[in-house]
Amino acid sequence: MKKHILGGALTAALLAAGPALAQNILIGLSTPATGVAAAASEWERWGMDLAVEEANAAGGVLGRKVEVLMLDNKCNPSEGVNVTNKLIEAKVVAIVGSHCSSAHLAAMPLIKDAKIPMVTGIASNPQITTQSGKGGNEWAFRISPSDQVMMDALGQYLGEKKLFKKVAIIAEDTDFGRGGAAAFAKVSEKAGIQITSTDFPPQATPDYTSILTRVQQTRPDAIATFQLSADSINFLRNAMQLGIRIPYTGRIELGGKNVAVIEAGGMENSISAWTYNSEIDSPENKSFVAKIVAKHKSTPYLQTWGSYDSTRVVLQGIKEAGSTDTTKIRDAIKAMKFTLVHGKTVTFDDYNQAGRFVVLQQVKNRKVTVADIVEVKPGS
Repeated sequence: MKKHILGGALTAALLAAGPALAQNILIGLSTPATGVAAAASEWERWGMDLAVEEANAAGGVLGRKVEVLMLDNKCNPSEGVNVTNKLIEAKVVAIVGSHCSSAHLAAMPLIKDAKIPMVTGIASNPQITTQSGKGGNEWAFRISPSDQVMMDALGQYLGEKKLFKKVAIIAEDTDFGRGGAAAFAKVSEKAGIQITSTDFPPQATPDYTSILTRVQQTRPDAIATFQLSADSINFLRNAMQLGIRIPYTGRIELGGKNVAVIEAGGMENSISAWTYNSEIDSPENKSFVAKIVAKHKSTPYLQTWGSYDSTRVVLQGIKEAGSTDTTKIRDAIKAMKFTLVHGKTVTFDDYNQAGRFVVLQQVKNRKVTVADIVEVKPGS
C-alpha cells in the first residue's frame, strides 16, 4: 500500500488519503493496471503523469500541488465499483476513469451518489452518453467520441468509398465489444454493407482458430473487430497463422502491439475509427508528442491522449471553480471551453459529451496514415 505524489511514473495506491495528502489537491485514477488492458493502462498513465507534472511545475492549482491516487480496476465492473468506493472514501475531488466501459458504467451510479465528477477520454460505450448529463447523471463527462459516433463516421466513409460489401464482426463479450458491434451493425445497412456473421468471444480467449475458420467460410471482404490490445494481438496472430490476409475495420487498433502485424503485411488496407493519432497536425499535438517521446521513447497512444486531456479538463475545472468543492468543479467543467490536443476547442453538450472528432486511420504499404478527421455532432 502506497501513497504517491505524481512526479514520475504512477504507482498503485491502496490507502485512503492521510494527513500528508490533505494539504494538496487529490484526484483519483481508476485504471486496469493489471489484466487484459494492462499495456493500455500504462499508456494512459503516461498522459496523466504529464498533465500533473506540467500543472505542478507551473505552481500547482489554486496555489496547491496536485496528487493522484491510482487504483487498479482490472477492467472489471465489480473491481470498478470497489475502486470507486475507495476513491470516494479517500475524498478525491474528481476521478479520471474508468478506462474500460464496463468498469465505467458500474462506477457511474456511485459518483452520482457521492457527487464527485468523473471524466473519461477512453471508455466508449454509447450507454455512457445516454446515461450522462440530462440522461440522469450530471457528474459523468466524456471528451472522446462514443462507439456510435465513431461508427457513424466510419459508416459514412465506407459507404462513400465502397471499400467493403461484406463484413464479419468479432467483438469481445463486454460492454465495449457489444456496444461497438451494435454500433457498427447499425451503420452497415445504410452504408450498403452486409454483415456475414457476428461472434462475441470472451476476454482472454486463448485461440480463435475455430471462429476464424468459420468466418473464412462466409468470405467477408473485411473483419470488424472490437477487442482490447492483448486479445487483439492474439487474434491477429491466429489470423496470420491461418494465412488470412483481408482488411480489418471497426475499432481495430492500427498501432500499439499490432505494429509487428502491420509491418508483416497482415493488416494491409485496414481502416479503423479512432479518437487520436500522433500525426495530427496542430501545435498542441506536436508539443504533446515531443514530450511523450522524450520521456517514454514512444509516440503517444489514444489512451495517453485520453488521460492527458481528461486530467487537464479536471484541473481547468478546479481552477475555473476557484475551489475544490466538487459541485463547483462539476459546474465549471459543464460550462468550460476546452482546447484539445487536436487543436480544436470544444464544449460539453446536454449529455456532458465533448467528443466530436473522429480520426479515421488506414494501413497503406504497411504504414499507418490518417485517412480523414471527421467532425460529428456530439450527443450521438
